[in-house]
Amino acid sequence: MFSRINSGGLHMKSIARRFIILFAAINLSAGFCLAQTSSPSSPDAQWKPVSPADDPAVPLFTSDTQFVMIPVVVTGKDGQHVTGLAKSAFHVEEQGQPRKIAVFEEVTSLAPSLTLRSATPSAGHTNFTFADARGWRVTAIVLDLVNTPHIHQQEARRTLISYLQKSIQRDEPTALFGLGRSGLKQLHPFTQDPAVLVAALHKVQAEISTDEMTEGSASIMTETTASLDNNSVSQSADIISQFIKDAAATEAAYQQRNSIRTTLQAMDEIAHAYQAVPGRKTLIWASAGFPFMLDDPQAFARMGTDMQQLYEQTWRTLNAASISVYTVDVTGMKGFSGITQGFDASRHGTSINPGTSRTRASAPMTIKYDKDLERQQTMRAFAEATGGTACVNSNDLEHCFARAVDDSRTYYMIGYYLPQDDQQPGWRKLKVKVDAPAAHVRARAGFYVGAAIKDSPQQRQREISEALRSPVEYTGIRMNVRELNCEATAAKNNGAASAAKTHCRFAVGMPARSITVDAHNANNIDMAIVAIAFDQHGKSVGDGESHLSGKLKQETADKIRRAGAAVEVGLDLPPGSYKMRFAARDNLSGELGSVAFDYEVK
Repeated sequence: MFSRINSGGLHMKSIARRFIILFAAINLSAGFCLAQTSSPSSPDAQWKPVSPADDPAVPLFTSDTQFVMIPVVVTGKDGQHVTGLAKSAFHVEEQGQPRKIAVFEEVTSLAPSLTLRSATPSAGHTNFTFADARGWRVTAIVLDLVNTPHIHQQEARRTLISYLQKSIQRDEPTALFGLGRSGLKQLHPFTQDPAVLVAALHKVQAEISTDEMTEGSASIMTETTASLDNNSVSQSADIISQFIKDAAATEAAYQQRNSIRTTLQAMDEIAHAYQAVPGRKTLIWASAGFPFMLDDPQAFARMGTDMQQLYEQTWRTLNAASISVYTVDVTGMKGFSGITQGFDASRHGTSINPGTSRTRASAPMTIKYDKDLERQQTMRAFAEATGGTACVNSNDLEHCFARAVDDSRTYYMIGYYLPQDDQQPGWRKLKVKVDAPAAHVRARAGFYVGAAIKDSPQQRQREISEALRSPVEYTGIRMNVRELNCEATAAKNNGAASAAKTHCRFAVGMPARSITVDAHNANNIDMAIVAIAFDQHGKSVGDGESHLSGKLKQETADKIRRAGAAVEVGLDLPPGSYKMRFAARDNLSGELGSVAFDYEVK
């Protein structure tokens, strides 16, 4: 996606020439709060402290400590939220063993004002929409076309439109996404105006789902083999017939693998986008099912190392972002091929069962499940695992959407440390109990501990590439990009002067809490910043990069901890209109940030 990423660091003697260290407390954009950072946090850390030095009760995370955060919704017999519970009323078990709660907070979420986002050239462009405070209430809706048959896509869109039209008074900040075979697409960013979301939905074009593509190919191949079987008894015909059948199975496995990858990648991108938004986030997944059972890591391992890594990466980001997935079955009461009306998946034991595979793989790279029963089981299990609920066998989908949004209004956030001697990779089962009469508790049923990430130049480049091409802005590193100036220059190609270009310089500001300064390693710092300009056809026409790495003097480290830093990045561009994308990676914490905006060079 971009021409190069220099994996080496920039020596400190050249930092003064290429980086602007801001020594005063700066306001990078409206809504940013530049607080002090702590020591480096783990890529798996669930919550970053603002200032452990100021508040000893705030947990301090290091690279060898994992912290498990669990948003908990507690309702009574009437379905209303139960408030005012004390920490002592909550009990957490992991794999049947009690865990000591280290963090407890009752959260009453707020509907944020979206006017905080800055988009003026003088103020710069930021990847953080909301002010820096806990408990914002945000909702994302995904219209899943990859895993939903064409016949149900139109009804799903109609139901979504109806819900949004009726929610005009709810004042809920909502973002809208579509998931197609080409991946995730942001139909509209966060807004509190349902009318613009409705307008975006009207523009959505239906697609052929993965299942329909596979079934279509299989049907053609079946007809071909049947013709061979009926019209010839020769050995050659038998060989050809078997070859076609094998090809059909291979094609089905290929399509299913692509569907799994597309779905996981979309969830990972959304989690990265919401990572910096404090509190519990609601993700409504409007679909006909999932192409995999989430609690079967062995199935992903059979599909190759890359799929196993994507699976682990997705669960890291979902857990870190405290996202609760609400699965909505858009097929309603009818379902696929004669599902019994009124079937309730909750009666069929869909809770997470670590170590037990439900994906009876008949061949490498193939995950099979019953299209009638297990598609609802997967939807319910997926919701339970993340602390959401599944809406299946219901024609009142509007109620499902409304209930999902309301759950994030009031909840409890609890957390505990994972013991350092208990870091074995695998799926962990969670259970939260509450001492309250007739209380119904909803919390995520488990979490996945992945293997340690090997931080290599290839890994860094891959992650920055993903951030640059993602349709959403990553918020693990908060960024503000502001144009400094543009000057005409003459580009050169193989030593010969070519068409004149303009050298444009940008300042990429990052607050203190987004920069890791390793006090245990001589105040080491290691950050990479990459910029790419895409033309109207999606072709890269220019790129630039900078690095901030080395061991800082104590005085410089203290100033960065207080005020953050700004990094200069330059690109040579011909006249034209571009989509600018900037991405940053903190190579000590593994966090990522990105910013995208339109830009014109005259």
